[in-house]
Amino acid sequence: MKSLGALIFLFLYVPAHAALTSDWDVSMGMTSLKYQFPSAGVDKSIESSTTMEVNYSINNPALNTALTLSFMEMAGGGGKQLPFTRIALGGRYYMFGVNGMRVVVDSSSEAKVWRPTPFIAANLGLSNLAVDDFNASLIDLTVRGGVEIPVMSDLLLIGQVSMGSSLTAPSSEDENVKYSFMTLFAGLRFVGFD
Repeated sequence: MKSLGALIFLFLYVPAHAALTSDWDVSMGMTSLKYQFPSAGVDKSIESSTTMEVNYSINNPALNTALTLSFMEMAGGGGKQLPFTRIALGGRYYMFGVNGMRVVVDSSSEAKVWRPTPFIAANLGLSNLAVDDFNASLIDLTVRGGVEIPVMSDLLLIGQVSMGSSLTAPSSEDENVKYSFMTLFAGLRFVGFD
């Protein structure tokens, strides 16, 4: 718990020349999810071309990072309307800086930097898997990589690949329930930099 508090303090610590900003993005994508219930002899996968994700980010340009709250929903796969939903909290690291960050060009003028910006991210989430007459809530970990490409000064095209896996099994069911997934996303990021 102390390390989590230290991490949040480090993230929110902002030097005098920087400020926190926030934005959100929405993406659509395709998901391949493999799940296993060994005690029931189930080892299946489902595909969905209608996966939606919405992220709200608090950006810290001084550290090239973002704290992200994410909601993901996979629709119409495995014969269920919503076989997989997920809410998560995590972080992003922008390797070449956050888009729209102000930089000092010379001693008397500033500019905003807009360029394709790759990022890596990780988040911890709570998922609900509802397939084969089985409904389980599990904790999972997701890692992802992506790139943001400026379209306009307040709109970015975002593409990302996400891979995740369950970390826990539901306590009231078989302890061997597990899943893993991979999703390809494309979407838009709406920024509010001033």
